[in-house]
Amino acid sequence: MTFWNWRRGPSTSATQGTAAVAVAPELAPIELYTTDARIVGWVASGGQRVTDLLNASGELRLWRPSPGALDERSGPPDPDAPGASGEWESLSTARIVLAMPPEWRASRQLRLHRRLRRAAVTAGPFSVTGNVHLPPGGDIGLHLVRNQRFLPLTDSYILHTGSPPFEHVVSVVIVNTAHVTQIVPLVSLA
Repeated sequence: MTFWNWRRGPSTSATQGTAAVAVAPELAPIELYTTDARIVGWVASGGQRVTDLLNASGELRLWRPSPGALDERSGPPDPDAPGASGEWESLSTARIVLAMPPEWRASRQLRLHRRLRRAAVTAGPFSVTGNVHLPPGGDIGLHLVRNQRFLPLTDSYILHTGSPPFEHVVSVVIVNTAHVTQIVPLVSLA
């Protein structure tokens, strides 16, 4: 009986034709906001958290990104649609203000168990309220945003303070700390 050697890569026949589709990365929808546009598309996370993808590189690779108006509510284009335009494109992570990753529960090995604190964050034209997952001994303040490039917040409320005004409630939003001008701890009544 032959067992698959997971250390070896796919054979050359698996990189062409329909075999290539079978080993293609699994795509997940993502919604990104810059200061002046909303971009929806698909990302191949490869089992990583989107926060880790954003922190690892100066660009994010998107499959068939579709930029639009800030208040547009359409979803990402169907990645399997015949004749759909676009391929892989790169977006500089410096342009991203907010990223809303796909609904995904990390495997136990990837989960970070940290203390939760509610905070209000101002980043570009957005006000975000959510739970910050603090490392041991950490506290909320501008020093927190100086130590990491992207800060995830859970159970979040997003308010766009510019024109047009709009709001979202999302389970996770990732904030680019380069755009953060204020972070304030909030008192929890629970």
